[in-house]
Amino acid sequence: MRSIGVIFNTNHELHDYMLKGFPSPESPVRLQRIMQHFRDNKVLENNNCKVLNPVSASVQDVLRVHTMDYFSFVQLCSLKGGGWLGNDTYLCEGSLEVLLQAVGSVLEAGKAVATGEHDHAFALIRPPGHHAYADHYSGFCVFNNAAVLARYLQQVRSYSKIAIVNIDAHASDGTQDIFNADPSVLCISVHQDPSHFYPFKGFIREIGFMPAVGYTLNMEMPPEAGNSEYFIFFEEIGLKVIEQFCPDIVILECGFDSYYKEGLSKLNLTMDGYYGIVSSISSKWRTIVLLEGGYHDDIGLLADMVLQALSGNRYTKDEVDQMHLLASRQSSCRRIFESKLNELKTLMSSYWEI
Repeated sequence: MRSIGVIFNTNHELHDYMLKGFPSPESPVRLQRIMQHFRDNKVLENNNCKVLNPVSASVQDVLRVHTMDYFSFVQLCSLKGGGWLGNDTYLCEGSLEVLLQAVGSVLEAGKAVATGEHDHAFALIRPPGHHAYADHYSGFCVFNNAAVLARYLQQVRSYSKIAIVNIDAHASDGTQDIFNADPSVLCISVHQDPSHFYPFKGFIREIGFMPAVGYTLNMEMPPEAGNSEYFIFFEEIGLKVIEQFCPDIVILECGFDSYYKEGLSKLNLTMDGYYGIVSSISSKWRTIVLLEGGYHDDIGLLADMVLQALSGNRYTKDEVDQMHLLASRQSSCRRIFESKLNELKTLMSSYWEI
């Protein structure tokens, strides 16, 4: 069984919309549900996991990606007690401490894998990060955890090529923007069609800028797309591109809001879907999984499933009736998916063998 490092930012409850009175699904309940599920079901013991100790990132760590002006803004706003920033994002008086420990936890996960202490790692941190840009916040996200980790692995651990894969229901627009012109970082995002869905970015035609054209891939999943569509995408495009890129390590931005019970999106991944995606990646490359979105009651169960996939130790059965799930959706879903898949293949065939 593979060795897995798991880390939590233990001070995350200081970042709580209730402290400021702003309604938000991104709350401490998310991690509390995961940790309670882990305790009740001995998840860490069952998957050969070691809990890593969280540390706070330095300002220098954050500045590997974010601008000094932006960091100073977050610092000052937090010290003044926080408030509603807009774009579904808030800060509290203790948010800066939480953000730094979240980034620090991600870097500790990266260190554990880079040094060979563990085969893979799972950083269960909040708030999420994949909508954060170098100089501004968005969509619950303040600092971009995956981007800071990628730069840490390159600048401190001397890795040359990093692949970042997003399976959150929402496009990884912040991460994509940071690496749009960097051919040393491959960004793949598989998400719900953003035509009428936040962040209204992440279209197939967005493929990066010189000298990294083709190193950004966006797959627009039609509403109701599920396990079979995700498996086809990774088999026919995703895994092929990652293999040709040949990364030193893969960072998986793992949002649990692509799940069929998620109220904020309309995708239909089940436990089998998450297991299959994580397993297909982690069986080939050292993988660091970062928690992104997911706001439903089964978030603990899915985090458990990710650890089962990372460790190669499956013991939970998916009880979803796939035939019923497929039969209940619009018949146009597969047709739209195939059209978009072919569009992406045509666009990417100039850069990759697919």
